[in-house]
Amino acid sequence: MDEQLGRWNRAWALAPYPLLAVAAAASLLGAHPWTYRLVTLAVAAAFAGWHWWFVLAHPEWPERRSWLNVGYFTGVLALSTVLMLRSDAFQLLVPACYVLAFVALPGRLAYAGVVAANLPGLVVTGFDLDGALISVGVATPLAALFGAMIRTMEREAVRRRRLNDELLAVNAENARLARATGIADERARLAREIHDTVAQGLTGIITQLEAVAEVPPEIRGRWDTARALARTSLDEVRRSIEALRPGPLEGARLSEAISHTVTTWSSMYGIPARYTMTGTPVPVHSEVEVTLLRAVQETLSNIRRHARASRAHVTLSYMEDVVVLDVHDDGVGFAAVAPAPSPPTDATVTGSGDPPATAAVSELGRPLATATAAVIGSGDPPGTAAVGESGGPPVTGGFGLTALRQRVGALAGSVEVESSPGGGTAISVTVPLIGAGS
Repeated sequence: MDEQLGRWNRAWALAPYPLLAVAAAASLLGAHPWTYRLVTLAVAAAFAGWHWWFVLAHPEWPERRSWLNVGYFTGVLALSTVLMLRSDAFQLLVPACYVLAFVALPGRLAYAGVVAANLPGLVVTGFDLDGALISVGVATPLAALFGAMIRTMEREAVRRRRLNDELLAVNAENARLARATGIADERARLAREIHDTVAQGLTGIITQLEAVAEVPPEIRGRWDTARALARTSLDEVRRSIEALRPGPLEGARLSEAISHTVTTWSSMYGIPARYTMTGTPVPVHSEVEVTLLRAVQETLSNIRRHARASRAHVTLSYMEDVVVLDVHDDGVGFAAVAPAPSPPTDATVTGSGDPPATAAVSELGRPLATATAAVIGSGDPPGTAAVGESGGPPVTGGFGLTALRQRVGALAGSVEVESSPGGGTAISVTVPLIGAGS
């Protein structure tokens, strides 16, 4: 579409030249004095140079300098009038003026230019409207209609180009997120494997060594060396496990890591964001920490890319047997797609007896009264909800929320999405409160 439109634009820009050449050749036929021919050729050359300077030498002007375009088109009409007064053959320039009105003039000015393109012919005929009936009454509306069709094609091409650019950007972002998520998942898996195998084995060795009631003097040195090596190795393994944890969790607890993430995101993208923690914080399993931190990062990324929000609020709530993460924004929202009800499973976490979506009540000063809840758990179909445009059709894909649902589902947790067009979005992630020593 873009390539075809570019060929059309080049053709319109060059259209006056063959018509001008034919008209000039026809005007020189017959017995004319050399002065007449010289002046006619000079005016025709001025027309060609005027068009070349404004349209061909500076193709960016029609899009950026409207006042210059009006001056250019006025000059075209003036030169066309002079040429038509010298010879009727230059009436061929009238169709070219129709085309140039849409090449040079922006918006509705182009249609005014189509009407004005009839002025040279009217001047030549002494404003004889009867003789200009075909030109004014038939050709002008057809030219305006044809120009409107071209303008529609141009707008569609621009829209397609913009959508393609946005799609490429989203695909690149998804690829980056997928790579980052894959790296983080692999690091977390390695940390778990090291913890569950090497660390546990070294702990067992130390326990067995220290369980020996009496160590014979002849092997005491070797026993001390073995215990010291085991303790040193266990310390190194623990440092390796910590090094494999996600960056914000290095040297920080979950609440501190989320607070740091929210603050950094807010200062980086200029969107006011607030973080609140409720309940009594307790040490939780590293997988729970990683999952909730990734949930914050993904939802904030969606807010930046899709929500057009003016503020956001992140809440981490420690309850009796679950940890709940709520992320709210006051953006454009979307029509959430509620999955078909699925039977409850042992992997579904319902919180502390509250009804669904209780934790997703808006904390931005107004409740999401018209929101539609979509509970995304381990039993939901993939790709249930994603962020969409306000008022647009429900979105049924979304790499981020799908990955989040899978990660949370692996911990027997659930994700709730509440949104409505123009009413903001609330995402609530609930995971079991699994202790750090579990």
